[in-house]
Amino acid sequence: MAFDFLTRAFSVGSYIGVDIGTTSIKAIELSRSNANPRLTNYGLLETVPVFERPNSVIQANSLRISEKEAGELLKLLVTRTHFSATNAIASIPSFASFTTMIEIPDMSQAETEKAMPFQIKQNIPLPLSEIAVDWVRVGQRDDANGFVKQQVLVIAIPNEIIARFKAAFKIAGLALRALEVETLSYSRALVGTDQTPTIILDIGARSSNISIVEKGFLKSNTQIDYGGDSITDAIANGLSVSYKRAEELKRRIGMLGGSGELELSTLEIPFVDVILNEVQRARQKAIDTLGAAPERVMVVGGGANLAGIETYAEQRLGIPVVPGNGLLYVDVPQELGMMVPELKTRFSIATGLAIKSLLS
Repeated sequence: MAFDFLTRAFSVGSYIGVDIGTTSIKAIELSRSNANPRLTNYGLLETVPVFERPNSVIQANSLRISEKEAGELLKLLVTRTHFSATNAIASIPSFASFTTMIEIPDMSQAETEKAMPFQIKQNIPLPLSEIAVDWVRVGQRDDANGFVKQQVLVIAIPNEIIARFKAAFKIAGLALRALEVETLSYSRALVGTDQTPTIILDIGARSSNISIVEKGFLKSNTQIDYGGDSITDAIANGLSVSYKRAEELKRRIGMLGGSGELELSTLEIPFVDVILNEVQRARQKAIDTLGAAPERVMVVGGGANLAGIETYAEQRLGIPVVPGNGLLYVDVPQELGMMVPELKTRFSIATGLAIKSLLS
């Protein structure tokens, strides 16, 4: 494998966790402590408020990233934020990777390692010469015939994507030490070793990810092309207001509504329902194929800043829906009190990456 992204061990030192999204870059630096890791620095760069280009993107919803623009933006963020570390670990978006969970007969670790190359060829629809592949055992279950099957998560990333990320970080003056698929990162930050079967709904700007986490392991992931921008655009077009004003209304009023603002929730509901319908399908699939019934939904991501979404989603889904807390296992300085809500929901990927670097 050309580049580790699941099992890499890190040298002692400080690392920056970097989440390059479609319209923003989020970075966080943690330090080791006797208890939880401690937040020492963070930075956020958004293309919308900084460049006033609502339709600009750092990377498109495809297998491509503009390494030059991403590198320059990341360099700007690093320069302004004054991170002490120069080593970085970055997230790969779900749309730039291939993730699948396969079930094979329970066997020893040595036997599993011999069997996996064949399984990878059978289950990854990409030439092995063009990808980096990693896998990890995430659980086991008894099938319908009573045989024990081990569940193995397989992740493949195109070598071209890895090269583009390396180039972007070189432009920024950072040493990219490892990559990780973003679903693994926010699972670590939000759930950790909690055994509760959980659905993580990550509502990004242009798309949403729906992940199933059981016993601390990622079991499945689904992506849909609806995100926070879809809701903001619906408000802007429906009320004939600016994108900035629509974003403000979404965050302040959202699904809560009121006697004079019923039209707002009416504009939002169709797009929210599309996302929640996919969450319901993912939950049912987990019940049918994984033998696990998710007991809660955690909502994170920039698009999750929609007032009242947890209450509405809970009514639709019939299970508890709570805002995710990406800082659950992190100590935060008191002076950052006003920023904590933003950091909890929007920095979960970057935080999970930084935590990973401290675990080895």
